[in-house]
Amino acid sequence: MKKAALFVAVVAFLPLVSSLASNAQLNDQTLCKRRTVGVNKYKKLALADGYDNVETYMMDSDFRKPAKDIPWSETKVLEDPVIGERVGVLDRNYIPNASRIHTGWFRNLIFAVGVDYHPQLGVTRRYEFDVMMIPSGDSYFVLRGCDGRFPVTEELANTLRTQPPGKNVFIRLYAEGFGSGILNQIGAGTVKEWGKVYANWDQPSTVKPSELGF
Repeated sequence: MKKAALFVAVVAFLPLVSSLASNAQLNDQTLCKRRTVGVNKYKKLALADGYDNVETYMMDSDFRKPAKDIPWSETKVLEDPVIGERVGVLDRNYIPNASRIHTGWFRNLIFAVGVDYHPQLGVTRRYEFDVMMIPSGDSYFVLRGCDGRFPVTEELANTLRTQPPGKNVFIRLYAEGFGSGILNQIGAGTVKEWGKVYANWDQPSTVKPSELGF
């Protein structure tokens, strides 16, 4: 059961890392209940300027054999064989062989998923959070997303980039069926990497639906 729980957790995590595409304007498609069917074609993601010296991690493990060497809390160029390259840092918070939360912090997108595992009951549930709260001094951001994906604004990027190094940061996450929300601690290692991921942030003023996974 422990191996099965770990497998489910990794499988729940990898598709989100691998499904961050590009293009099209932000509109009602970003709301889960207002999607429409269709076919679109997009240009592959290209690496942002200034990251040529960042090590590349290949996202080439399919669902039958999830990757075992995911580079947690390290800034990497994540190269997907389908959609291209993007810079980000991946974080995990977990109880060994039990429940866990995975987050991914990219220049134009954040994602968060959870796996709630109860070995005594043999129950495993996967959550894709749709509300995230991030502290910012005497205020806090409220991010509303879909399927565990959230857009990034310039103000939010600056807040993440300027977090004091060496300290953990708490965020609050909400998902349908997950109760009143939970606190999740982002480790100091990942917080430090935010300074690299969100450096010289320059993105379009509108977020593209396909970057949220649509």
